[in-house]
Amino acid sequence: MRLIVFGIITVIGISYAYYNAQINSGYHHTKMVDFDSYQNGTIPQGFADLSTDQKPYWIVKSEPTAPSLPNVLEKMPVNDTSDYHLQLIPDSPTVDTENVTMKFKIISGQNAKSAGMILRFIDPKHYFVLMADSEQNRLSLCKNTPDFLICNYDKSVTITPGQWHTMEALVSSQGIAASLDGQIIIRANDHNYQSGQVGMWTKKDTGAYFDDFKIEY
Repeated sequence: MRLIVFGIITVIGISYAYYNAQINSGYHHTKMVDFDSYQNGTIPQGFADLSTDQKPYWIVKSEPTAPSLPNVLEKMPVNDTSDYHLQLIPDSPTVDTENVTMKFKIISGQNAKSAGMILRFIDPKHYFVLMADSEQNRLSLCKNTPDFLICNYDKSVTITPGQWHTMEALVSSQGIAASLDGQIIIRANDHNYQSGQVGMWTKKDTGAYFDDFKIEY
């Protein structure tokens, strides 16, 4: 009986988290980053200081398939000792309610082919990542801790390398609702890391393109 009650409460909590995010769609502020105002082959101003990589592995690249021409931000497929590569968005708001959207394309990787969106970033050891894994064909919402990256929410989806996908996260104080290509995949009732910055993420030697990063809050 207790398990049934707990299950009902959990479902209500998750539904409320998504509903709470939806009703807050009347956002007052929007920040859009499309990388088109930067020169090809450069590091966008402010971005280098917000990367966890010591070397400039994130650069602007002219790309004919870019959702918004002419440029994308490329995470170069560098094989180093880092498990994860993080690039934050400069001046991203630290809020508990927001709608975050980005477009990404996984282009290569020998040891991994995973790219994602950072949410509620506090520091390099405390953040969420909405991860798209094209080898396992799954979308996961994971919590990074000082010891582990814990993926409590996994769903099977088709993530095609070499193809653009759209990732979206509706974030509220109650949880996170995640969509891929316009379809809601994950509803998570999670109260950890209540607010923080947002950005882009890759695993190991994954090479990926990112474009049209939009934050509504």
